[in-house]
Amino acid sequence: MKNSPRMLILLVITLLFLSGCQEPIPVENGNQYGILNGTVVDDMSGLRFWSGDVEIAGKQIRIEGGSFQVKNIPAGTYTLKVSKEFYRDKELEVVITSNNNMIHVKMTPSFSNADLDFLARMVHAEARGEPYRGQVAVAASILNRVRHHNYPNTLVGVLTQRTNGYAQYSPIDDGSINIPASQTAKYAVRDALVGWDPSLGATGFFNPAKVTNRSNWVWQQIPIIDIGNHRFFRAVID
Repeated sequence: MKNSPRMLILLVITLLFLSGCQEPIPVENGNQYGILNGTVVDDMSGLRFWSGDVEIAGKQIRIEGGSFQVKNIPAGTYTLKVSKEFYRDKELEVVITSNNNMIHVKMTPSFSNADLDFLARMVHAEARGEPYRGQVAVAASILNRVRHHNYPNTLVGVLTQRTNGYAQYSPIDDGSINIPASQTAKYAVRDALVGWDPSLGATGFFNPAKVTNRSNWVWQQIPIIDIGNHRFFRAVID
């Protein structure tokens, strides 16, 4: 019984500490407000999004590190809208209570499975043997072209684009595009889709050891970063 007062004091201190760690739920004019915490992932790979947008109750929040938090939402029922480039927009009904509310959102790519396989085969043809980061960078640089106004606005259009009769990507002409993609290349495509871009916004790449003619147009572009055997660049016209 001698330890009872001491244990009681420790219990009170612990409860006070834990209550201090909880973010208070605001009350304004008698109305209760809640907080919505969410995670957003690719529905097939389970990878978290690096970026994207959510909208609820007139509030717009960016997705960062695969998660988001929206504060000060009046308790009630709302439509949550989630969007990210290259994914289908998603709308979900969400009930906000005067607590910390949680939601897990799965998103589906807007590309067909055939398109994604095409991209994976291109990554495999162009970057097999390269470090994984370099394979993701190749996929990301291709997606950067899809979003850029100087290139076709479809994935297939970018992958099959020709200039002066030559394919922008040599595997189209040499037939290596027909080689089945490795599982690593497929993973690289998924990582690029959710927003990982090791190319830092590049719209092209080449292997300096293979393109030795310095008068070749690729040498005239703006270099961004070297990964493995590839130099990633932004085209001067971009």
